[in-house]
Amino acid sequence: MTRGTVVEEVAEQIAFAIASGRLRAGERLPSIRRLAGEYEINPSTVQLVLGQLRTAGFVETHHGVGAVVRDVEAYGGVETWRYLFRFSRRLPDLAVRILRDILETLRMFYGSVLDKIEADPGAHDPAPVRRAWRRLDMLARDEEATPADVHQGVLDVLRAGSMAVGGGVFLGVLNSLGPMLGEVPEVLDVVFDAPGVHVWWWDQLISAWEAGDMGPARQAIGLLDDWHAEVLGRLRAALDAQVG
Repeated sequence: MTRGTVVEEVAEQIAFAIASGRLRAGERLPSIRRLAGEYEINPSTVQLVLGQLRTAGFVETHHGVGAVVRDVEAYGGVETWRYLFRFSRRLPDLAVRILRDILETLRMFYGSVLDKIEADPGAHDPAPVRRAWRRLDMLARDEEATPADVHQGVLDVLRAGSMAVGGGVFLGVLNSLGPMLGEVPEVLDVVFDAPGVHVWWWDQLISAWEAGDMGPARQAIGLLDDWHAEVLGRLRAALDAQVG
């Protein structure tokens, strides 16, 4: 086993202890010497493990104190949540909560885009978004397309839409959230199991944009509440079945 693999495995074990609540926010981790003995690794490898956990937002280090568990709920960034998502099968509650937050974030983005378009209809060109939608439509018709394939197609539409209205911070967030979803097959299965639904929904938004009438687009966004509830319910059932 390579040193890098050992670092990954030990970091994931400690991160899981934090995510599951066995190690609580504000709690000090054992000393480097004790961690080395507990995980049967040398102290220099422990330093690498702590560095990885610090980068991912799970711990912070203080001179004379050592490594202290961070409150990942309050201070965790995208990388923290991406790391946490790996524990979906073992922590269904956490997985459902993260997916719910991601879906709600996307909904806020859709509303923001519609506001920008309505404020200055001629300033934003929907043509690149329509081209991305056509690729998604072709993909959805392919019987061999997987949920992961559809996921990438939807991400392409989202990126095109974000760039059309100026890109910015959301595009960077999207580029982090996209791979996060792709790491959990159960999430892909429940979100992208019906490609035609995504094709239809995006067509409603883009057609409204092209027509200059955001009313139908806002109606389509209003449908997300029920769809989100259905998706989260199915994810819960799928993960609970695995735990059981």
